[in-house]
Amino acid sequence: MQISLARTSGFCFGVDHAVKEAYRIAGEPHDRPVVMLGPVIHNEQVVEEIRSMGVGMVERMEEVPPGALVLIRAHGVPPEVQDTLRASGCEILDLTCPFVSRIHDIVREQRAAGRRILIAGSLDHPEVRGIAGHGGGDAVVIETEEQAERFDPGDDSWALVSQTTFSYREYEKIMHILAKKLLEKLQIFDTICSTTENRQKEALELARASDVMIVIGSPSSSNTSKLLDTCLRACASSYIVDCPDSIPPLPAGADRERLRIGVTAGASTPDRIIREVIQKMSDNEGIMSQQEADVSFSDMIDSIPQLHRGATVKGIIVRYDGDNVYVDVHDKSEGRIPRHEFESDPDFDLDQAIAEHTEIDVYVRSIRNSELGKEILLSKARVDFGKYKALIEEAFANKTPISVKVVNVVKDGIIASYGGVDIYVHRTQLEMFPVEDLEAYRGQTLDIVVTQYDPDKRRLRVSGSRRVLLNAERRARAEEVWATIAIGNVYEGVVRSLTDFGAFVDIGGVDGLVHVSELSWNRIRHPSQVVSVGDQIEVHVKDFDPERKRISLGYKKAEEDPYHDIEERFPVGSTVHGTVVRMFPFGAIVEIAEGVDALCHISQISNVRLAKPNDVLTEGMEVDARVLEVSNADRRSSISIKAVEPIDPVYAEPTSYRPEAEMTEYIDGVTVIEKAEPEPRVADEEVVADEAVVADDTAVTEDAAVTEDAAVTEDAADTGDTAVDETIDTEPKANTEES
Repeated sequence: MQISLARTSGFCFGVDHAVKEAYRIAGEPHDRPVVMLGPVIHNEQVVEEIRSMGVGMVERMEEVPPGALVLIRAHGVPPEVQDTLRASGCEILDLTCPFVSRIHDIVREQRAAGRRILIAGSLDHPEVRGIAGHGGGDAVVIETEEQAERFDPGDDSWALVSQTTFSYREYEKIMHILAKKLLEKLQIFDTICSTTENRQKEALELARASDVMIVIGSPSSSNTSKLLDTCLRACASSYIVDCPDSIPPLPAGADRERLRIGVTAGASTPDRIIREVIQKMSDNEGIMSQQEADVSFSDMIDSIPQLHRGATVKGIIVRYDGDNVYVDVHDKSEGRIPRHEFESDPDFDLDQAIAEHTEIDVYVRSIRNSELGKEILLSKARVDFGKYKALIEEAFANKTPISVKVVNVVKDGIIASYGGVDIYVHRTQLEMFPVEDLEAYRGQTLDIVVTQYDPDKRRLRVSGSRRVLLNAERRARAEEVWATIAIGNVYEGVVRSLTDFGAFVDIGGVDGLVHVSELSWNRIRHPSQVVSVGDQIEVHVKDFDPERKRISLGYKKAEEDPYHDIEERFPVGSTVHGTVVRMFPFGAIVEIAEGVDALCHISQISNVRLAKPNDVLTEGMEVDARVLEVSNADRRSSISIKAVEPIDPVYAEPTSYRPEAEMTEYIDGVTVIEKAEPEPRVADEEVVADEAVVADDTAVTEDAAVTEDAAVTEDAADTGDTAVDETIDTEPKANTEES
């Protein structure tokens, strides 16, 4: 005889929690009545044990003594029941299964959204009554396909949930029928407990391979009844057994030797009863000896999934609280993992994992037995660490990139996590340029190459570099740029560094230089006046040398040139308004538009001959002038102030004193006055002639100076302030020679 026990058998985590709490309360002294409102679980033997410890049980709310401590059953109750009990002074210990509580939340939310509630389940089941209470007074319960076919939805929108222990197969049938009827007016939720679903699937598979199926549990348990229905689909000899005394007769003789018995148990069945039933089948009331049996009680114990410290097992996430995440590891008792182990992976969604019954690998840290059962401490980080440690070692050996998430910032770099394994990346290995703000990387996902893997020391040390990857990408892009580069090509580049003579721009793996004169049409002293490191700018190729790997780039655009249409904007003869910005001995520079400077020669300022422009002008002074000459090609223009309104100097009035006589000496107290001789007067014609000669010489000299200085000024506009400074230094020498 061969006995096989289904992996998922016995208490689920919800029942296990409720029973443990009930035993705990029963074992404590109380100064008031303690009662169960209905059986805490559907197992008569467990309920009787709890009652024998002094806990009462009532079926109706009206029977609860005032001020009592009330244990709410694992199936839950309608909300008005708890409200009434609290109003009567009762203290409530809610032992509702977390899966059932989740359904309560769903139906309240859907009801608030305007949907009516459909429940797939048994109308008389206490869990269904509790769900209906949370879903309003008009919830509809459907148990069969026929009821689903007859259901009239009307014009309402509906939300469909299921009893946690309902048959998954029946729920699918009902769901498809209702979906066809309601189409977009139906919101469907999969609320069958994952343990129930797994239990039914495993029972069906075991029944197909068995001659006899034993379903251990209470006949009053919906979960156990659904298990029996599932087993009967594949094995006609399937029976419910609630205790060792209810085991059906088994064949004797040769038939018994070949007999295959499958065993499963409902969610409300304690481990103790499972062991007793299997022990009784092994003994078979003395008919079969220990040697004749293929499985003994000790073999059965071994066949039940057992955990041990240091083992790595699979488990399904079922719930979580502020401190722990609880995992069903198929050992009748749920294990718990510290919640902080999941915080290292911000992308892990616990709610989604619970909804999708996500299975994970966990490491058994310890197992402790107490009066209330088994306490299993698990670790996900330990398993992840080992798995990802091996992946990191492989990536290090093969130099393959890995994606990591930045979880912390330290003094000289960042700490990234790869499946719980910390990897250090120095700030110099983050970018191709110096990094100042490390906090900007917190929470980012980066691709890196593992550059150091040291598992030999007590603490694993792993370092990585993003810069290595960026360098490789840069080299690949550089090859592409040099293969296709041509004068006039336009690139989107990033400013990498600034110098006094220009800006270096990365155009995709290759740096090109934008000379300071190519950054702006206006005169600038430093590239930082136009661009900053990190700016994305559009540049074009002016020249390149593939042998020396040098590229000259341009940034300023022709259409932005202030001289672009100057001849149309300022035609010869037009009047302009401008501001004096600079002055030289030969004239003044007037800004007539942004980026457009015009020369007003000293002779075009006033009707009076000036020694220098400063005699009548000051920097910042606004003037009106007439355009004399303008040239887009030569990028120069000249204007005349005096052609509009000359600016003449204002001279002080001369004094009326004339020294016609001088006192020479005292003679005997008498002053002798001698008349001063006037200076000889030059003929008017001779003075005029001399002035004409000087004027002609000065005009010639000034014309030459204007021509030379205008050219120098224009060159200065292209090359910087140096040329202007040189003009200022040399001009006084020309004036001295003229003098």
